[in-house]
Amino acid sequence: MTLPPKIRSQQIWAWLFHFRLGELERAYRAARSTSDAERESLEQEWKKLEEAVARGEAAFVEEDEEGNVLFDHGDHAGDQISNVEGVLEILREAFTISLHHFWERELNRRLKCNHYSETDAIAHLKAEGLTPDEDGLKALRLTTNVAKHSAGKSADELWVFRPDLFDAKAMAEPGAVPSHEHLKITDEVLNSFFKAVRASGPERRRPF
Repeated sequence: MTLPPKIRSQQIWAWLFHFRLGELERAYRAARSTSDAERESLEQEWKKLEEAVARGEAAFVEEDEEGNVLFDHGDHAGDQISNVEGVLEILREAFTISLHHFWERELNRRLKCNHYSETDAIAHLKAEGLTPDEDGLKALRLTTNVAKHSAGKSADELWVFRPDLFDAKAMAEPGAVPSHEHLKITDEVLNSFFKAVRASGPERRRPF
């Protein structure tokens, strides 16, 4: 069976789109695997310490005979977890930017243009019978702009559109403005961005 050129083009794009998106997602999982393993190990070590303390075999804070603190396991564990979270924060931000650039390239290639227009992209997808996640794509675009350029129009727009993407405590401080400094990209947020891109792209369908 010979497929009409338009349908054949759509299917080729669909398979390439999801293959490339899958590569990006696998790269993200691989990049964070070491930090995830380190965090799991730290959590297990802390659990063992808690059990040892409960049995009276250890203490959270080690002191000398005069009561001077020699080592605080809580502070040490907190510092280690903070370091791991710092690496994961960098990775989430980097892959948020990479994900939006992927989306831009795919739509620019499909529309045969050099400059990405979200309005044109959405219109094209709808014309092809797709249902793009407009809110998800908008949040991804604005978050990427804030990650790259910090305070400005995109940051102000994102603050109104998705205030949950900023640190609420930091934003409550006098004089605080929406910026990269207060941007909060959690695991759940980045996963939702991947989901939005996947749902907005072409559908893979069997020809029969």
